[in-house]
Amino acid sequence: MSTWWETRRSVRLAELAYALEFFGADPVEDPGVGELAHAAQALAGEYRASDRGQAIHRAGDLLDQAATALHAADRLRGTPIPVVNHHLRHAATSLAHAHACLRARALPPAEPVPPA
Repeated sequence: MSTWWETRRSVRLAELAYALEFFGADPVEDPGVGELAHAAQALAGEYRASDRGQAIHRAGDLLDQAATALHAADRLRGTPIPVVNHHLRHAATSLAHAHACLRARALPPAEPVPPA
């Protein structure tokens, strides 16, 4: 069972690194939890300092939540891998919500369809 959890952890780290690239992080070949946490924290600061609107600030807050979860996973390195994966999953959820915030901002408003 331990091998499955370790594989899941590695896959989750790669997914998180890829997700952070959407927000402007540099691509990372073999990401570590601490490295991803620092990248998410730096991006959160940039997004919260932006003057481009409320959606950007909300994405910054969500990036900060992801960074907090990643820092927790990094601190818990010696604990059972399922506990670490829980924090990694929380970070992935925060990044997905941040992505949705920015995507909703980027989509143009729907045009009303005239009645037939």
